[in-house]
Amino acid sequence: MSVVSASSEPDTIRLSVNIESNSLSKRRHITGIVDKVIGQKKTIIKLSESGGTVEEEIEDQNSCCISDEDVYRLGDLGLIIQSHYGNTRDIEWGLFGGQIFMLQSRPVTNLDNSYTDYEIMHEIDTAHPTEFEIYSRAHWGENYPGASTCLVFSFLWANKSSIFREVLDTDPSATMEDYNPYIDFMGCCYNQLFFNLTNYSFARFYDYPESKSAEYAVLAFFGHHITDKDVLQMFRERRQYVNKPKLWPTLKYYANIFLFGRKTMFNTLDKHMGKYDMAAKLRQYSGAKQVFAGLMKEYVVTDVMFFNHSWASQGSTIKNGILRYILETAQKDNPNLEIDFNSMISSCDEVISAEVPNRLREIAISIRDKEGFRQLSDEKALEMLQKGTDEASQLFKEFLQIHGHRGYKEMDPYHKPWEDNPIPCIKNIKGILTGGDTFLKPKVIKTVDEVVNELRTPLSFWRRYLLRKVFLPWSRKGVGYREVSKGFMVWFNHRIRKGFRYLAQTMVSEGLIPSIDTFFFLTIDEIERLCNGDRDALLLSKTRLRRRLFTQMDRYKFEEIIKGPEMRPKNFEDSIRVNHIKEGSLQLSGTPVSLGTVKARVCVAEDIIEADNIQPGDILITYSTDIGWSPYFPLLSG
Repeated sequence: MSVVSASSEPDTIRLSVNIESNSLSKRRHITGIVDKVIGQKKTIIKLSESGGTVEEEIEDQNSCCISDEDVYRLGDLGLIIQSHYGNTRDIEWGLFGGQIFMLQSRPVTNLDNSYTDYEIMHEIDTAHPTEFEIYSRAHWGENYPGASTCLVFSFLWANKSSIFREVLDTDPSATMEDYNPYIDFMGCCYNQLFFNLTNYSFARFYDYPESKSAEYAVLAFFGHHITDKDVLQMFRERRQYVNKPKLWPTLKYYANIFLFGRKTMFNTLDKHMGKYDMAAKLRQYSGAKQVFAGLMKEYVVTDVMFFNHSWASQGSTIKNGILRYILETAQKDNPNLEIDFNSMISSCDEVISAEVPNRLREIAISIRDKEGFRQLSDEKALEMLQKGTDEASQLFKEFLQIHGHRGYKEMDPYHKPWEDNPIPCIKNIKGILTGGDTFLKPKVIKTVDEVVNELRTPLSFWRRYLLRKVFLPWSRKGVGYREVSKGFMVWFNHRIRKGFRYLAQTMVSEGLIPSIDTFFFLTIDEIERLCNGDRDALLLSKTRLRRRLFTQMDRYKFEEIIKGPEMRPKNFEDSIRVNHIKEGSLQLSGTPVSLGTVKARVCVAEDIIEADNIQPGDILITYSTDIGWSPYFPLLSG
């Protein structure tokens, strides 16, 4: 009381601690007294025998208020309390008759917990072997939009997933450099996934733009030609170090890709589809430690899905390249090349992702009271379809059964798919009804003959014949196989998600973590440590900081190509600059997706959260889209 009232100065004692590890689960002890600063103490406040307190003068004002033995005891108790809560504590205590009483413990909010924001935001960044690494968000902007959790990087991408080891092993141009543990196939920056273009895993790009095969690989990967001078210079420098592939491995490699089709893929996928339930398998284990071991065992099964999708994607790329080559060589400087090529590619009718908007349109058509449904809140509309027995309800339940594992950020187990959060689908159905009869009409799928007959490129009889009978049907099947394999990959990833959530629930029930959400902000090694009984309160404090900064990193937008050594998002300063042509207008550059020309209202959505602003007939401008956006596609005119 005398300290609080400022009538006396406290004694300040500094202790030394044996810190052998950053983990608070490693028992720490006081090793000595560093120094003492004795405060000025003129009075002491004591309890009165008759009640209340009395103030007395102190005779020896230069002595410490407690003995060295009690200092050591208090220090050790403080370390125990710090370990329990996982952060620095402000502790109030009392000493009576040789016994220490802990009265109160509060976190010290003006001290850090050993981790800065910068450390957390860069803790899983990929190391840079050189001062000038080049990364690209191409492809990953669609599959992993925004930031991903620590669990994604530590579980799916650590030590090169077997899909990439298998691809590198069969790639005729692969070198030992591809297996260098210090050169990563992927790059990570601010918890966002990139391709590292400067390692030799992308040797197929290095002959660009001189080589046609390299050109087609670049177009398939980026969706457009590359004009960046630094990237082109890097390609020229790297190509001289790439081993030229030998004939037989090359033939074997491309034969695998060309021949990879429905039979090969579906023999593997059908074996598991509809039967595999990871969460059910994990329920046979008892306790978090055993559940974790079971999860690691079951993941081996899912890795084959990634491998199948890789072959299907490469096969589709090559088949599409053949279509492009036929058009390109039919007429020099063909002005209709892009229009005709995109017309053929967009005509594919076996694409699973295209079923999503079509099925949602069917649900909208089957709703009897369309105006009444549109006026309902999203929650009430969902309840109506989930509990109803009419045609619309049956179609909606079938939709979730078939496509419920898909959704926004579907490859990140932290995010919920439509099965667990159907509201985006409800919003789309209401949007279709708002648009009127125009948006209720299904998309007309053109036959191969119709597509070929509408091509503007002058084609010889044999070119047209080969397109009609061989290459266009083959390419369309290739696109279908690619999308089916991706669908199965996402389906298995959803099973992993369920396995993760079952393990998280087990850990919560055992008091290892405070909530299920906490689980996804741990690395796989940290989860294993907790499951093995290594209780670490400081680690849980770290996950809270990760979760807070995740929201900020998820908003970061990167250029398609970024260069080291310092790789920053373009909205690092919380704003994005655009080029103004004149007052009241601005210039945007990007990659168009839709064919043709249209004039309509523009909706700029930086992420899917802003997709609710889309109105029927809008032109959508965004960074990238995954299947989570597909419910909104029927509303768009471009």
